Amino acid sequence: MYTRSFMMGIILCVQPLYVHAESLQESMHMAAKQHPMLQMAEQNITAAKGNLMEQGAYAYNPELLIEPQRRRLNGGGATNDYYLTFSQGIEMGGKQALRERSAKAMLHVAQQHKKVTRQQLSIQAAKAYVTRYFANRLLKMRQQQRDMLMVVKLAVVQKMAVGQSNQLAVNLAQSALASALNATTLAKQNLMRSQKAYALALGQKNIVTDLSRLQLPELYIDWKTPEHAYQIALASRPDLLALQAQGKVSDAQVALADAARISDLTLSAKVAREAGDQLLSVAITVPFALWNNHTGAYRASLANQERMDTRVIWAKQQLRYDVENAIENHRNAMQSLSDIRIYQMQQSANDTIRLAQQAYDAGELDLEEWVVHIRQALDAQITTLDIIKQAWFSRILLAQVLGHPEYILQGIQS
Repeated sequence: MYTRSFMMGIILCVQPLYVHAESLQESMHMAAKQHPMLQMAEQNITAAKGNLMEQGAYAYNPELLIEPQRRRLNGGGATNDYYLTFSQGIEMGGKQALRERSAKAMLHVAQQHKKVTRQQLSIQAAKAYVTRYFANRLLKMRQQQRDMLMVVKLAVVQKMAVGQSNQLAVNLAQSALASALNATTLAKQNLMRSQKAYALALGQKNIVTDLSRLQLPELYIDWKTPEHAYQIALASRPDLLALQAQGKVSDAQVALADAARISDLTLSAKVAREAGDQLLSVAITVPFALWNNHTGAYRASLANQERMDTRVIWAKQQLRYDVENAIENHRNAMQSLSDIRIYQMQQSANDTIRLAQQAYDAGELDLEEWVVHIRQALDAQITTLDIIKQAWFSRILLAQVLGHPEYILQGIQS
């Protein structure tokens, strides 16, 4: 009973069933601290440390060969002889130090990959939170459109009942309502997908959050991109640092493959008693690399080293392009955000709907024009929402490319 409760407590600590993250900052922090991917990254570091311990050890253990022997003599009688052989392999070419150097570089790669994982998880959590927030906002707008068109349909049906409308107008209202109902259903499905994606980004099974409490701070439109952005990215991107560490691994592998072409020696000493005589001998075993001189492995390591060098150079070039593209994308998104007046557009949409309904009730607009005004007003709100969403994604992308997730939180208004 106690064992079962203890194990259940461990499981819940490692993988909580529910998570409460009410803000963007909390979501990023939770993903960067508790995601199972971090546990796997830490296990990779533990494995790399074990490999370092193994590779730093000497390759050969001493060996002792014991050969007791009983010999019958031709003249009669017998002797009890023995042979003791002690042998030790000797590494040549500094292989032990080179193996240790390679293992240290692999440990550094594992440590950088953990930093890569933490940054990626933080960025993914930010994207998932923002996506979920705007999916919820879009659903509310679609529900508003559905409710308005439901009112339109009921009004038209009531007018038809008293002879002030016709079946054509009713069909038009029903068609507009059906379209709004379908859009609402799609928005619900999109929100459900974003909920699941958010739970996955946080490494959780379920999310317990009151969607009505979801908040997203405003972006600072005039937030300045840091100077020397490319140099910042070069020094901060752990994936690039991990790639450079892999280059050091390939360098060490080249040196190790070169050293492998030098054959190792075996020193042996034998002590024996044979027919009453004491024997002592020392030997050196030197292998000859006739059938395999390890040249193929050396050439393969050189090719891998050249491939890694090329990969690092290309990654730096691609990073420069990504930084320039992210900065330009962010600038354009902030400009679009500054060009609109969010409050005015939302208020204008509400006024448009209200005035259109008054004009329809007064007979100044027909049904088709009333529906068009409702759709245009809500489409304007959705367009505004999409502009804000794209601004957020451009800020997240910039932080991702520069390797600083904290830039997302620096450029906001609490």
